[in-house]
This record gives sequence, structure tokens and C-alpha cells, in this order.
Amino acid sequence: MVGDPYLQPKDPSSHRSLTATVMRVESGMVFLRTEERTIRNLAITEVKSDGMSSLQPGDEVDLILDRGNSVLAIAPPRGTGAFIGDDVTGTVQRFDGLNKRITLKTVEGEVQNFQLRNAVATKLYGVKEGRTIALEMDGHHRAFDAYRPE
Repeated sequence: MVGDPYLQPKDPSSHRSLTATVMRVESGMVFLRTEERTIRNLAITEVKSDGMSSLQPGDEVDLILDRGNSVLAIAPPRGTGAFIGDDVTGTVQRFDGLNKRITLKTVEGEVQNFQLRNAVATKLYGVKEGRTIALEMDGHHRAFDAYRPE
């Protein structure tokens, strides 16, 4: 039997966001130059799953990186209506790990459904109904991480 997962409180240093510019798209890969002048590459399948299927050289995107500098999400740049890092706090009403969905009753009293990215669906496996959690959202309003609310 799986127990309720242990969740850390949110640590502001656990993720960071930076802007990158598409250099080229070829052979199923997108090559990006970050504002730190590093080159990153992502599979087009990853980019498409983030809703960014028509990237062209010169396009700007925002990357969410974890502490190990792995790309967690890619989104349109800030100011385009896609905000990275918005939090939603609520009580778990339903968790569907198979379909990567969670239903929360927010602190405002609304019941909302959210899509979970793969890593956070795994992290939340076994979460119990009634548990209060905080979700960090990507630019497409999908949860990419979960925390214990502070």
C-alpha cells in the first residue's frame, strides 16, 4: 500500500526561469541560446507537449529549470499571457495518476481540475483526498511541481 507522499515546503531556489532564443530547428531538435549565452537543445516532441509546436529561428521562449539545470517546461515569453510559476493551493478532491489529473478545492472555494506534468504526477502518487497542497503551474496552466503549503 502506498502512503501519502511527503512534500517539501516550496523553496524559491528550486526552480528558475530564463529567456532563450531559438537558433535553429532541425532533425527533430530545437536549439536554443539562453540569456546566459549557453546552448540548450530539446526534442521537438518535448516542445510540442508544451504547446510550442511552431517555433522558428529568432523566437523567444521562457525555460523553467530545476536545480540540476534540467528543463522542466518551456513557455511563451513573459508578457504574452502565459505566466510561469503561478501557484494554486487547495485541498485534494480527486487524484488520477493514470490520466495525470488532479481536482482541488481552492482556498477561494472553487473546484478546479488541473493537468499534471509527468514528474509531478509521479511525485503525488498516493496523495490522499483531503490533503492540502500547493501546485506550481507552467505557462499552459499545467502543474509542474507540488509543495506543502506554508
